[in-house]
Amino acid sequence: MLKIIAPIVSKLNRFKRVRPNDTINLYLRNGRRSKICGGLTQFGFGVSSFGTLVHVCDITAPISLNVFTYDEDSYTEEKYTSVENIPTASSPTMTWIDIDGIHDQEIISQIGQRYDIHPLVQSDITTADQRTKLDVCDDALFLVCRLIYRDLYCTGKTVVQQISFYLKDDVLITFQESSKDLFDQIKHRIRQGKGRIRKCKVDYLFYSLIDVIVDHYMDVLDVLGVKVEDIDDQLMKNLRRDTLETIYDMKRDMLSLRSVIYPLKEIIIKLHKDEETGIIQESTNIYLKDLFDHVVQVNDSIDTYREMLASYVDLYMMLNSNGMNEVVKILTIISTIFIPLTFITGLYGMNFQNMPELQFKYGYYIVLSVMALLVIFMLSCFKRKKWF
Repeated sequence: MLKIIAPIVSKLNRFKRVRPNDTINLYLRNGRRSKICGGLTQFGFGVSSFGTLVHVCDITAPISLNVFTYDEDSYTEEKYTSVENIPTASSPTMTWIDIDGIHDQEIISQIGQRYDIHPLVQSDITTADQRTKLDVCDDALFLVCRLIYRDLYCTGKTVVQQISFYLKDDVLITFQESSKDLFDQIKHRIRQGKGRIRKCKVDYLFYSLIDVIVDHYMDVLDVLGVKVEDIDDQLMKNLRRDTLETIYDMKRDMLSLRSVIYPLKEIIIKLHKDEETGIIQESTNIYLKDLFDHVVQVNDSIDTYREMLASYVDLYMMLNSNGMNEVVKILTIISTIFIPLTFITGLYGMNFQNMPELQFKYGYYIVLSVMALLVIFMLSCFKRKKWF
């Protein structure tokens, strides 16, 4: 009875709810998340991690408000715990508010009230399953996209998280699911006064952050490209079912990456042509063109890898079919050899009274010799025809 019930219980356990704290503890202890069958929740839990992509969000971490205020001659950097403590910057000064964490609805609402962010936009910020999109408001831009990067220090996997940009006048607000050091190089340039960031409007900072995100896309694709080449080597050396499973996992990963990255092409074109808000300066358009070329390169790489993986599936099926054909050919040769031998043994196994060969003293040895010569003759014919 237990043997019958156990498989049913194990299947039902696949669909049980996993609490966020349990998932976080598993991630911190083992360096991976449990697979959760189901859709996305409001704060990003419930994402099933297939293949090499994994979605991680710690809703227990406190939200931090990192504020950079800068102009060409100076900058200030402060970390706040309350929205009310953020000072109001004057007109010539640029402000970047980097918010790590989207799970505190109260803080998001306070940010929305202070900077006049529409409630629907606030809902998009706190919902971690948004598609990549750009909304043009009356005097602001709202962009939702994905951070995809290699988590080299913790799990070694490719992590996917949502990031939102709200660009208005001289203020840029970024909303990340968790604190990461992906934009440290941008912060360093602001601190050191290097590059054009402190000399330009906040739209150039907006471009710089997206450029960093696209660079991480390219790094992830480089790693996936190495794995695709490894699959090619595995197919040529050893044909295993695990290889086919790896191919299908990577195909799903490529499809997910394409759904995330492909809309950026149209978004950058829209940013380049948009004149309604006047936020994107004419001097930034040339950099958007370069960013568009990078996004096109990323999408072309994804399409190339998808085609290669599809060809690997066909190659796997062809090699598997050839292996089966070899087995069938060997079995056919063996069957062909034994057909005349079976005929001879069956002929002399008949119970007739008048069979002269049965009374011959050396008849048994003669029949064995004939059968051996027949096998040698057939093998030589098969070898001459190159059937094996």
